[in-house]
Amino acid sequence: MRGLIRFLIAALLILAWVLWRGRRVARTQRAQPVGDKASPSPNLYVQLRDTVLQGSRLKLGLPPASTQDEPFAVMMDWGISSGTATVVAIADGNASVYLSQGGGAIGGGQSQASVRALARETVSLATEVRPRMQFARTFPLPRPGEVTFYVLTDAGIFTASATEDDLQDSANPFHKLGGSLQALLSQYQGALR
Repeated sequence: MRGLIRFLIAALLILAWVLWRGRRVARTQRAQPVGDKASPSPNLYVQLRDTVLQGSRLKLGLPPASTQDEPFAVMMDWGISSGTATVVAIADGNASVYLSQGGGAIGGGQSQASVRALARETVSLATEVRPRMQFARTFPLPRPGEVTFYVLTDAGIFTASATEDDLQDSANPFHKLGGSLQALLSQYQGALR
């Protein structure tokens, strides 16, 4: 629970900073002569996504793992026509959805038992596919129609990609993991409208 609270506090601080910085940049841009360029305001989506990718058991307040390869979080980036939808599941039942075009939902597992159970199940499914994944050195966003999975462990972050069509095939090793993350996204549909 402490890890979730720390995560939410960090997310709120980032949001407050982004809003403050955005107002400051907007005021600067109004005062500048034509032709000068102010730095763009930070992208909250990128910051939230990076916070997950830089996460650790310690930062999230999770207990130690029995092995270095045991997942503690899963992230799916789904390339959609309007950008990217990122779905996150944490081993403690926390889950979030971030949309690159703006919006999202953070921490549904704390108030909804169904989200909490699904997030835990998703991390468990990641244990099954982790051996089929490659060590991640970069974290690019997928193109429309593509899905990229990231599994966070104490040994590092592992990744695999597939197309939406590939994930529809029940023989695909990532079919269940993709379906579980899609189900988490569906849990948030009302909050994202």
